Amino acid sequence: MPAEKDLKFEERALWEAFLGSFQGFLTVVGPDDIVLFANEALIKRTGFDPVGGICYEVFHNRKSPCPHCPREEVIEKKKIVSWERVSPKDSRWYNVVNCPITLPDGRLGMFSLAIDVHEKKMAQEVAERHRRFLEAIWNRAPFLLIGINPLSGEIVFVNKAFEETLKYRQEEVIGRRIVDLFPPEERESVIKCCREVCLEGEKEAAEFWWQTKDGKRRLLQSTCFLVEINEGQKLVFNISRDITQERRLQEQLLQAQKMEAVGRLAGGLAHDFNNLLTSLRNYLELIQRHRHDPDKINEVLKNINLVLERTGDITQKLLTFSGRRPQQNEVIDLSRFCTEMKTFWQRLLGEHIELSIEIEEEPVYIFTDETHLQQIIMNLIVNAKDAMPRGGKLHLSVRTKEIEGEELDPPELKPGRYAVLSISDTGPGIPEEALPHIFEPFFTTKPAGQGTGLGLAIVYSLVRQYGGHISVYTERGRGTTFRIYWPLTELTPREKTAPKEDQALLHQGGGTILVVEDDALVREPIVELLREAGYQVFEAENGLEALEILSRQKVDLIISDLVMPKMDGEELINQVKERYPEVKIIISSGYPEGSVPANGKFKGVTFVSKPYTFSDLLKEVHSLLSS
Repeated sequence: MPAEKDLKFEERALWEAFLGSFQGFLTVVGPDDIVLFANEALIKRTGFDPVGGICYEVFHNRKSPCPHCPREEVIEKKKIVSWERVSPKDSRWYNVVNCPITLPDGRLGMFSLAIDVHEKKMAQEVAERHRRFLEAIWNRAPFLLIGINPLSGEIVFVNKAFEETLKYRQEEVIGRRIVDLFPPEERESVIKCCREVCLEGEKEAAEFWWQTKDGKRRLLQSTCFLVEINEGQKLVFNISRDITQERRLQEQLLQAQKMEAVGRLAGGLAHDFNNLLTSLRNYLELIQRHRHDPDKINEVLKNINLVLERTGDITQKLLTFSGRRPQQNEVIDLSRFCTEMKTFWQRLLGEHIELSIEIEEEPVYIFTDETHLQQIIMNLIVNAKDAMPRGGKLHLSVRTKEIEGEELDPPELKPGRYAVLSISDTGPGIPEEALPHIFEPFFTTKPAGQGTGLGLAIVYSLVRQYGGHISVYTERGRGTTFRIYWPLTELTPREKTAPKEDQALLHQGGGTILVVEDDALVREPIVELLREAGYQVFEAENGLEALEILSRQKVDLIISDLVMPKMDGEELINQVKERYPEVKIIISSGYPEGSVPANGKFKGVTFVSKPYTFSDLLKEVHSLLSS
């Protein structure tokens, strides 16, 4: 018996040691609400020993049982009751479990375990507030937010801005491949972009046309980066901005700025064309005077050909300036471009401003659209001209610069090799208070009616579009310098070989040709030259006359202008393809090829841009009729 008592004593001592060292708060309350036990942790937390006291008095400062007391449920119904609430004693959160316990005298009491979960609860509340905050940002963000599985290319999540912009509901796109939301011609570029993100970790400012659910298209500018959401699990996060309207506005601003410069160009161009016309008239006079001297006539004809080439060069520059040439990024030697355009820019500046150019001896290749490059430089030249109404000097230089290291200059650029185009004037400089605003749309320091305030905004937008940067340095009374940093490209321009005249083709004609052109001065020499080359030739002034000839005469080839009265070239092509599908067609137009409507009517049609040489036309004719 003594051994049994010792064992029970040891068990009780062990149990009391466990309860005493337990960090949770333990109490035992009898059926009469008397506190029978409290562990050491509870005594330390409350600062007193509640044993022997009435539970609602010592714990809750009440004179009667608490309305929420679980004693009845626990003791009388033998249920386990738990809750999580704030203690009125210390305003901290506790998780409490109450369960029935058999006391030594056989009665049922209530055993309570309380664990302080305040820090955990606070962390949960912070996390919940953070979650609600992120959810609010996620759903109210004006940007499209898209999560993409990098392995499958499937969409994982999208936000409300995505739904509103592309008209898809979330459940309609989750699980679909991201490339399915692009028009077919964009998909290869999108796949390439996704690969770059997976390899390099990010891709900035990529622009793609997306296709909406209702078949429309939106231009989005996207930044993509790879993030690790769980160990070993990655996600491509896409942040996109709808720039469709912005791009349309930019095009309108470009056109408005071009119109502003048209008036400045008109006088200079009239001067150039009058000079060319004067040259042609005088050369014709020389031909008449020396009509019996073949050597002299050949010399004069060579000079006339040079005059015509200069005329064609001017019209090409005008097409570039007007934007009728379609946007087409290509490799351009910036040094050569500036050299070739010097005369054109000098004409714009006028005789009272001296233009000087300093360029690199080696080619400086950039990848851009020639129209945009012209627009950027034109805007800066126009600004410089306006700053020097009484004359001055304008200096344009082209050089290359390696930007590297931690201290980038300018800091906005990424490390790499850049072309630096500098345009400096000797004007009065830009006022200090105006300097922070010069690239803002519609900001201008010019008097009312003398400027739209669009020029520098357009320049800034275009330069950024090509991954470049523009900076300005100005000094009152000494002038202003704009520097444009343009990423160099390792690509080289396509070879442009001068066509060699194949004399054998000039007399190889065989076939019937219909020339459709409303301008007799254009039509008649072409008809005569084709006949001399051995072809049977018919001629018409418009599409209706052409169809009348086709109804009674078999024709192998049609050479047609686009813009004509009564029936234009486009309608003629449509009629010929429907009625005479075997007839070959050459379109000759004063507009460049890219400005011809891109539709099915022009499929299979050969394009020859005016001005052209007869040799160029003859090669196309021979190629089509011999195929």
